[in-house]
Amino acid sequence: YLFVISYIFALSAAAIWSLTGLISTRAVRYFGSYNFNFLRLLGIIVLFTPYAYIHWSPIYFENSIIIAIALSSIIGIVIGDTFLYICLKRLGPRREALLFSIQIPCTILMADIFLNALPNFYQLLGCGLIFIGIIVAIQFNKTIKNDDLENIQGNKLVGLYAGIGLAVCQAIGIIIMKPILLNTDPITISYLRVLIAAIGMLLSFAFLPKMNLLTKMKDLKQTSIAILCGLMGMGVGMTLFIIALKNCNPGVVSALSSTMPIMIIPFLWIATKNYSGHLSVLGALITCIGAAIIFLS
Repeated sequence: YLFVISYIFALSAAAIWSLTGLISTRAVRYFGSYNFNFLRLLGIIVLFTPYAYIHWSPIYFENSIIIAIALSSIIGIVIGDTFLYICLKRLGPRREALLFSIQIPCTILMADIFLNALPNFYQLLGCGLIFIGIIVAIQFNKTIKNDDLENIQGNKLVGLYAGIGLAVCQAIGIIIMKPILLNTDPITISYLRVLIAAIGMLLSFAFLPKMNLLTKMKDLKQTSIAILCGLMGMGVGMTLFIIALKNCNPGVVSALSSTMPIMIIPFLWIATKNYSGHLSVLGALITCIGAAIIFLS
């Protein structure tokens, strides 16, 4: 039952990320990618500090653990999530979700090379169907012209490269995290990753061009959206993901958590009032079959 619960947590993380991706698009375009990435971390630190204080252990000061947490934080959050919001800002939530799914083969390959943790045949089959289903669902999704959630803003190639960078950084972050979760608390690990990322980003503001974050924060609506997306995406979604990663194969967890492109389709239907088309539904069905095979395996 532990595996089933962990699989459900991974799918829940995907659902939360799909919703926050849709909610945050306009806020990201308002604040800018780096500002938004930093701002969303602040609420999580406030929320998780009491828990981390109560569950603190000297084990987190061990060199191997703190270095792994720091590397995972810098690669996965500071670099990876900044790529995410660069991609989201330029390409919109649907295309960003498609590029995010590239992390599935990246994670499976890295898990086999570095952790010797290749999924079994049925899990690989399920992961493959999920990946194919995502590509079909997103590629053949019917869109509305001139909708700001679908319009490409800025350089398309920058968004494309950022999306690929996002997938690779997420895969690397997963592989780094997996070994240190064996004897640690997933929620505390999630908190430390966010804390290290926030400190690093705060220090980096001194070396970056004028970001105007304080000025932009005067828009309370957009600031509230940014903090809410952080609490949902990093606070709840990433914590569920890390708990799932602690108990399951990293490639399988990566595949299930990458189903956010499928889950974002109904949210886009509601937001744009546009039916995605039969092929998009077929892709979603293929992904569901892949997830079912993983559960049954």
